[in-house]
Amino acid sequence: MEGVMSFAVDVTDRVRARQQAEALQAGMLAAAQRQAQEREAMFRILAETPAAVAVLRGPEHRFEYVNTAYQQLFPERQLTGKSVAEALPETREAGFLAELDRVYQTGETFFGLELPMRLQAEDGRPVQQVYYTFTYQAYRENDQIAGISIFAFDVTDQVQARQQRALQEQQLQEFFEQAPVAIALFRGPEYIVEVANPRVAQLWGRTPAEVLGRPLLEALPEVRGQGFQELLDGVRSSGEAFVAEGIGAQLRRGDTYETVYMNFVYQPLRDADGTVTGVGAVATDVTAQVQDRKRVQQLNEQLQAANHELSNSNHQLTRTNVDLDNFIYTASHDLKAPISNIEGLLYLLQEELPATVAQDPEIGPTLARMLEAVERFKRTIDHLTEVSKLQKEHAPANTLVNLADVVEDVRQDLQPQLEAASAKFTVDVLALPPIHFSEKNLRSIVYNLVSNAVKYRHPDRTPHVDVRAHVREGHTVLEVHDNGLGLDEKHLPRLFTMFQRFHDHVEGTGIGLYMINRMVENAGGRIEVHSQLGAGTTFFVFLPHATNPAGHQFPAYIPSFPS
Repeated sequence: MEGVMSFAVDVTDRVRARQQAEALQAGMLAAAQRQAQEREAMFRILAETPAAVAVLRGPEHRFEYVNTAYQQLFPERQLTGKSVAEALPETREAGFLAELDRVYQTGETFFGLELPMRLQAEDGRPVQQVYYTFTYQAYRENDQIAGISIFAFDVTDQVQARQQRALQEQQLQEFFEQAPVAIALFRGPEYIVEVANPRVAQLWGRTPAEVLGRPLLEALPEVRGQGFQELLDGVRSSGEAFVAEGIGAQLRRGDTYETVYMNFVYQPLRDADGTVTGVGAVATDVTAQVQDRKRVQQLNEQLQAANHELSNSNHQLTRTNVDLDNFIYTASHDLKAPISNIEGLLYLLQEELPATVAQDPEIGPTLARMLEAVERFKRTIDHLTEVSKLQKEHAPANTLVNLADVVEDVRQDLQPQLEAASAKFTVDVLALPPIHFSEKNLRSIVYNLVSNAVKYRHPDRTPHVDVRAHVREGHTVLEVHDNGLGLDEKHLPRLFTMFQRFHDHVEGTGIGLYMINRMVENAGGRIEVHSQLGAGTTFFVFLPHATNPAGHQFPAYIPSFPS
């Protein structure tokens, strides 16, 4: 061995570098392990939090982590490992994806409050409207934005509940606005007007803007001292409703004051604890009804006074009628004997006078006229007796009377007068049912009308007397037509007045038409007259039925005068 050659290289720096690298690697590994442990601990914590948490990584916003609450927001979606655009395509339409891009680019946190998103179910169910309150916050690694953390809350129930409350409040407000009654709500001890619909504002004589938000007695100062505050205080203190009807209030109307009457209810308003916090009022304006009721009351009082006066008048009239009946009876009874004596004396005088005197052209006719006057006087007394009987005869015995038989009976009685006047007498009453009437009175009516038609005939033409009858609703109508002298229209209102005569060239007392009119009216009927001076007269006698023919239609009748 000749010797040893030594070659050496100084690797101290390399060894130290390697040692440092190993130490750094070990530290980084330890840091990564700690970071992983911390993240794992954080994820365990986040997994139990009620907030929905997700961690997105990279510019494509890929889900790296979602906790249970976040996954429950989208229970049917696979989120982890997918980008937001892939897992939740609805976020693009809602604008959330654009906000994620902005946060990733700027690092500025985004706060979303009750933002809506339309969520499409994968099984074809209808689109669901959901609302979220959330934050997008960037997180960094090595001073670079690595992703975005999401903290979100599903607030759909709260938002929908608030929307429902708002809708209900809007509907309630519309109801108040359109309600046909006056509605107001008062809050607090000063009764601040919280709600006043147009009806109550109109009732108060104000606009809603003039009263809302103001104390009631400040908005309506004229109601001070009228008792309404005391009523409101009573409702607040007792907690019991107050109901009023027809209460009057003096309310301002422009420059004047007017009494307005109202029906209203004061209802206590309570909070969740049952404490009375205000009063609700519902009212209706009943001024017109109250005024009408007062007018009716005044009218009733006037009617009662009038009835009392009428009762007195009726009593007086009854006494007058009794006195008149007694007078007529007494007069007719007491006058019969003297007039009979006068008649007897005239006949005796006529017999006792010498023939030469009786035949004197002045004495003879005078005695005849005196006897005629006595005869008219006797007839008048007889008619007065009949009137007296008629006054008392309010309900004569009625029977079923055949009108045709009555007319034929009257025709036979008047046959001499008809022949003497050469009158044409026609009858058309055969096809009628019997009439429920007094036979005696019905005969008097027919006799009077037919005899008058003959008596007041026109001297220049042949008299025609036409008797007809027809049925109308509720009545049998007897018609007696003639072509006689007729009457002036101005005389018709007095035609049925006692002792009234319009033609003096024939005998008469003016009582006949009065009597038949009373007969008909006492039976519940009426008489109508159509007459034309110089042309003729038609009498329509409405005789009431006991019952109406069922279902019968009665045509109108237009009178005509026989030629």
